[in-house]
Amino acid sequence: MTTSNIKRFDELTGQILGVLYESFPVPRVLLLKDLISDGISFDERVGFDVPNENGEFLFACIDWLTESGYLRFQSKIQATGYSECVLTAKGLEVLKATPDSLSTESSLGEQLIDASKTGAKSLIGDLAGQALSIGVKFATNHLGLPG
Repeated sequence: MTTSNIKRFDELTGQILGVLYESFPVPRVLLLKDLISDGISFDERVGFDVPNENGEFLFACIDWLTESGYLRFQSKIQATGYSECVLTAKGLEVLKATPDSLSTESSLGEQLIDASKTGAKSLIGDLAGQALSIGVKFATNHLGLPG
């Protein structure tokens, strides 16, 4: 069974946000090889490792999170990752939230860290989906739009 792009996106997003929440406020390098095990392939034409389809998907997730204001980075590291990555104020605010629907007092960021350590991909994806929903609510409330 194949995983949908949205599910893959949520799982990777949860992993990325959890890593950055755990190191906040210290910027860190996000390397493709540290986030997914099957994201690099050796390209004989150029003579070195390059991102494959999975790696490109991870990069697209990081780029989207950056463009949407959840994180920032200093530069892309030649086909291997990103340097000086850190949550933005928006990203931190979302991850510090404790949704009413959860029966715990832990923030989303703390729950993402715990889920990442246990390898619970489905839970990571669910938590990331909740975080992004909260981000949308924060944005609509800030703009005075009906949420």
